Amino acid sequence: MKDVFELSATAVTNVKGGTQLAGYTLQPVKWLKEIIGAAKVSHFHAQFAKQGMVDINQTSMVFPYQKEYKPSGDFEDTVAENTTITWTTLDTVDGVEAAPADQNAGIKISERALRTNALDLVREAREQLTYYAGDKVDLAVRDALVASTNQAATATRGAYTVYGGDARADSELAAGDVITPDMVVDAKVNLTSSVLKYWVPGTPAAEAISSVTANTWKATSNEPFVLIIAPEQSRAFLKDSQFMNASEYGGNEILMEGEIGKYVGCKVIETSNTKSFTAAGTAADGGGVAGATGHRCVLFKALKAMGLAWGSKPRLRVFDYTSDLSKRMVMDLAYAAVAIQKDAICNIDVADV
Repeated sequence: MKDVFELSATAVTNVKGGTQLAGYTLQPVKWLKEIIGAAKVSHFHAQFAKQGMVDINQTSMVFPYQKEYKPSGDFEDTVAENTTITWTTLDTVDGVEAAPADQNAGIKISERALRTNALDLVREAREQLTYYAGDKVDLAVRDALVASTNQAATATRGAYTVYGGDARADSELAAGDVITPDMVVDAKVNLTSSVLKYWVPGTPAAEAISSVTANTWKATSNEPFVLIIAPEQSRAFLKDSQFMNASEYGGNEILMEGEIGKYVGCKVIETSNTKSFTAAGTAADGGGVAGATGHRCVLFKALKAMGLAWGSKPRLRVFDYTSDLSKRMVMDLAYAAVAIQKDAICNIDVADV
């Protein structure tokens, strides 16, 4: 992907701003030489991904993982004297490949624009490109985390989905099926239970139990349970006395970026990059169209659920391009995000209001 934006000397909206001033031409006007910034989207997904750097002359990275620990019943540990031990096959180790792809962007500013503009356009362009890089990576990690293809099947470990209200699919969501503290409890139980559940598509969908045993995940100080929500879900929580009474902090626990509270041992992170869907739009769970406008929030175990492989960390370069009298800024980076331990993920699909 390559995006190029040009601020030319003749583009009134880009370089000269608006065409009208409120004062008269003979009255002095003071220019405040600093842009009043717009609101930025908060980038928080990537901080919870397992990260690694692909070495030079390598094309991809494999995140090895333990699908499960074999139960003790799979081992034959009692044998008679002078009897050969029964060997157990180690078939629980697997890996997920991540092949970083290049994601580049650039901005070109003419020398005339730089000479005649009251603002430091180079600084503003650098900030825009830095923000671009952060947003691209954050969205890539989010998409790997909440992909509907993670759904568990009969003999497959995958993510479970908790729905708002009495819905069993996004298509059944309706106004009022908003997030509640009880849903967080249900999602946490799905991460900690050895029973792996999934939804069988139908009208309505039916809940079933997988033939494989789920990993019984536990939150730890360095690998906590993290709940990512949108501002709309934050509104529901902050108006709920059950959540507010339980989310007060004590002691000297370190807070993560974007953290608004902690509930039943889960860190609650708010970001507007949370996956959204619209009424009659494509459902987040892949089941046709959504019945209401909402978000796919997600509860997961940090550093286990997803991985981020870097081919090249974000690199910003500014250089003169003499042939067309311009200054150019290029941001280049390469990365890939993947889901690793899919049963360490529980989606929470809810309506916004």
